[in-house]
Amino acid sequence: MPPLSLSLPAKRTRLRSDYFYHRTYRLRWSDNDVFAHVNNPYYGVLADSIINEYLIRECGYTTLRHPQAAIIANTYFDYFGSLSYPDVVECGLRVVKLGKTSVMYEVGVFKEGEESVKAVGGSSHIWVEQTGPGVLGRPLKEGMPLEMRRGYEKVMGEEAREGADKARGEMEREKEKQGKAKL
Repeated sequence: MPPLSLSLPAKRTRLRSDYFYHRTYRLRWSDNDVFAHVNNPYYGVLADSIINEYLIRECGYTTLRHPQAAIIANTYFDYFGSLSYPDVVECGLRVVKLGKTSVMYEVGVFKEGEESVKAVGGSSHIWVEQTGPGVLGRPLKEGMPLEMRRGYEKVMGEEAREGADKARGEMEREKEKQGKAKL
């Protein structure tokens, strides 16, 4: 299967099967704007919800108690159709790019029972040191936590694999170098 393009026309044709982790969310009355469709910022809430749920449930992320934190570097959404209360939405998650300390996610939003994607968006996280609740530092030389990397690899598209392999190699060389320094 060829990698998915990140172009706008390609995003418009996304299918549920293009995503590797899925969750369903019921819209609330307060999610609508004055035009009776979901307010655009709410799509960011959907993206944050599925991403963080995946990290917590599948990767063992413990938010405030974890030694590293994933901070948002950017977010985006492209819209192709409307949703409104009382719709039920199905969101899909995949990793588009995986680096040593960063990850780029993509989220597809579908109306339950419909095949056409309503929106495609996502965000990028940078993994940084967390020395206390709300106290964030810089990315660590050894990269993101291994359990997160393994979790990301499970929801990665083909286009992310090359960059992930390069980052994994860098991490292994860094650990090897640290091991030699201790001798």
